Amino acid sequence: MRISVIVPAYNEEAVIGRCLEALARQSVPAEEIIVVDNNSADRTAEVAQAFGGSGVRVVREFRQGAVHARNRGFDEARGDVLGRIDADTMVGPEWVAQLVEAFSADPRTGACPDAVTGPSWFYDIPLRRAGLAAHRFFCHRLNRLLSGHAMLWGSNMALSRACWSEVRGHTCAEPGMWEDLDLAVHLNRLGLRVRYVDRLRVPVSARRIGASVRDLYSYLRAWPHTYRLHGQRRAAWGAAVFLLVGLVLLRPCSLLVRAHTPYDGTLSLVRLFRRSSTASRPLP
Repeated sequence: MRISVIVPAYNEEAVIGRCLEALARQSVPAEEIIVVDNNSADRTAEVAQAFGGSGVRVVREFRQGAVHARNRGFDEARGDVLGRIDADTMVGPEWVAQLVEAFSADPRTGACPDAVTGPSWFYDIPLRRAGLAAHRFFCHRLNRLLSGHAMLWGSNMALSRACWSEVRGHTCAEPGMWEDLDLAVHLNRLGLRVRYVDRLRVPVSARRIGASVRDLYSYLRAWPHTYRLHGQRRAAWGAAVFLLVGLVLLRPCSLLVRAHTPYDGTLSLVRLFRRSSTASRPLP
């Protein structure tokens, strides 16, 4: 089974190197690693090209937006399974091997999944177990409760090539939506199988939580908006309520994230008084 890994990237110079280093250390190497440079104004493409010896190739997508970058990467990929992570994801050395295992047939039914996904925890803040538990609840269990179908997590997911060929023409490209949730909605409507694999865990950055309240709200409001675009009114109302609850709960967490210096595990009170943490953790 050949695994392609797609990494959409927009101004990710600060984190893309760590992401590609982790992909290069897989116990089962990926067939290819495709970084899709989505009009970056920094050294994202240059950093990625330095990993050419590890199977990384860079393609450019000039239509701005994660959905266009993701689609370009999936269309370019040659593998049987198309993995997709974010540029701030740092997969463990067994991630590709776990994808191969996850796409094997279910011994009870004999069926193979069309897509797989798993949870994440935050590598650049303390309380990692709490972060993993929160991610399981908000990103997977809560969305399944609201919508009645499985969620995909864009930082940690994969589709079979046949699945992508079937769903490709159904995906939406409207601005201001979550492209992974849109993809999950269309997989469900087509009757395609999504397998949630809890042990398929990946560390990601908490940089979104450390953003300003305005930036965090701008990111989270895409949650109910995506459901609304697809006519799922009950799910949209539920997501809107939990969005407000989440903003209240995440505010103290945001302060902790901003005080926590990325990657070295130390706390700095000086960071609390900076206007934004985006200088060291740019938002995508």
